[in-house]
Amino acid sequence: MSSIGSHGPRASHILQHFGLAPFGRILPSEAFVAAARENGCAPQRKRPLIPEVVAWLMMYAGLTTQSMTQGITQGWGLVRAICPGLKETCVTEEAFSQARKQLTHGFWRTLFNRLRRQYEEKLTPRMLWKNKFCVLAVDGSEVDLPNVPDLAEFFGRPKNGKGGSKTPQGRLVAMCSVFTGFCLAFKFVSLRFTEHAALRHLIRRLRRDDLALMDRGFFSLRRCGTDSLVRGSVPDARLRAGGRLCPAT
Repeated sequence: MSSIGSHGPRASHILQHFGLAPFGRILPSEAFVAAARENGCAPQRKRPLIPEVVAWLMMYAGLTTQSMTQGITQGWGLVRAICPGLKETCVTEEAFSQARKQLTHGFWRTLFNRLRRQYEEKLTPRMLWKNKFCVLAVDGSEVDLPNVPDLAEFFGRPKNGKGGSKTPQGRLVAMCSVFTGFCLAFKFVSLRFTEHAALRHLIRRLRRDDLALMDRGFFSLRRCGTDSLVRGSVPDARLRAGGRLCPAT
């Protein structure tokens, strides 16, 4: 089966309708093929739900719909409208679930790392303050998940005064560019873990000249990332009388 990118005009129309055109410009078909090969999940035979198709459907569903079933139906309907000569019928939810399970965690990590590298190569100047400091914001939030038993068991349900909530939730902690909004790193964990625990992993990604803005409740973690950086590149800080942040001497 040919990849999405092999039919340029039609592929561009589909991605624009789905709101995915910006991703399509930096995630060509070759990126999905390479990620699948590197992580041992390349399809061994021709099938409609190749890794590229599964990935785009998942991104579309995450941006515009409440369920994968709805995303598959809507997505396939648009494809059939643009390509009326297709003989294939819409895949079943079961077939989609099986295809999704074949994509390893490493496959998604490879795609995300490529996306981040491409973004930084193109837009790093827009992320800088005073042409030097990359200003980042770090924070966490709870995200509602589909009411599926497996998700509820893994992520948990929030507790309130009336008992447990019906909707499972996960805890998302992200590190984003203040000036562009792009997410450079994130952790999505069970409610059993605190935001501090998730942030301990993210803060190790800080590099020289990164300026991270976060709630003061995270201040106790300021030394967690210094072991992976050049000594002295993340100095302690204090406030002068005028309220300006400066390195401690």
